[in-house]
Amino acid sequence: MNVTDEAISRLARVRDDELTGQASAAGARTLLAAITASRPHTAVPPSPAGGRPRRTRLTIAAVVVGMLVAGVVVGPSLLRDRSAVSYANSAVAIVRDGPQYVARIIDPFADHARYTEAFRAVGLDIDLRPVPVSPGAVGQILGMIVGGDQAPDRIPDPQTESDPSGLRFGGVAMSAETAPKGCRPGRDSGCVMVMRIPAGFAGRVNVRLGRQARPGERYANIDQAMAPGEMFAGVSLRHGRSVRDMVAEARRRDLRVMFSRIRVDARTGGMSSFDPVPAGRVEGDWVVWHAWQVQAGVIRFLVTPGRSAENPFYNGSAPPPAS
Repeated sequence: MNVTDEAISRLARVRDDELTGQASAAGARTLLAAITASRPHTAVPPSPAGGRPRRTRLTIAAVVVGMLVAGVVVGPSLLRDRSAVSYANSAVAIVRDGPQYVARIIDPFADHARYTEAFRAVGLDIDLRPVPVSPGAVGQILGMIVGGDQAPDRIPDPQTESDPSGLRFGGVAMSAETAPKGCRPGRDSGCVMVMRIPAGFAGRVNVRLGRQARPGERYANIDQAMAPGEMFAGVSLRHGRSVRDMVAEARRRDLRVMFSRIRVDARTGGMSSFDPVPAGRVEGDWVVWHAWQVQAGVIRFLVTPGRSAENPFYNGSAPPPAS
């Protein structure tokens, strides 16, 4: 952690520990000394509505000291803009960096309301929510869903591009990733989740981050049953396999089995529905095309009474399973 990161982290602690929302003078002086000892970064206030971008640039030291004096926000009262340019609490620290807001997630498993509070303070509609997952997916970013009227410049193709993580809006990247890349927040030491959001983005973003499921909770990462480290790892259903064989495999792994029947559109070959079906109505020669991990110790097989020409999960009618 560099000096600036440490300062932001300490700022978050000040915010939560001081019941009045005010930092002590001694604490402010100590924090200022720590920040100004580092190479200053910059934070740029948003452009005034309908006007040209401001030329004023604030060093991170000025931003953080302002946050200390006001509580933890640099916002309308100081900069005379509609939204804050920086905000921090015990869960997240957000700083304006040129055309982006950069959010560093301090506590990846905090109540999602803490994240919402912070993003709203800088004028963004971001729903970052920890969701229950299998042990192997704890700390994994499960995806980003972007909504609203503002369309991205282009959508990267994850099948052909080596780094498909970043959308761009008005030439400014939007991403949710980890630093170092590939680590798991809350699981790997020194790992931080970092979100970058265009400052002018007016839509809504939903991001899900895996947390350890509590007993009885259903997994959000149902589609990863056959991925390495998951409950059905090493099994391939690419060409379909019999219910008889797959139930036997599930029992070897001490898994309870549930079933859903897939109904396939005869014209398109795509899936039209998934209907839960009691185990007593499923025959041993039915075909298992995919498996979902429901919760700890429970797996759901997606089946058809007969064999199709191709697996409906791999024919382009649905995203291919994680494996």
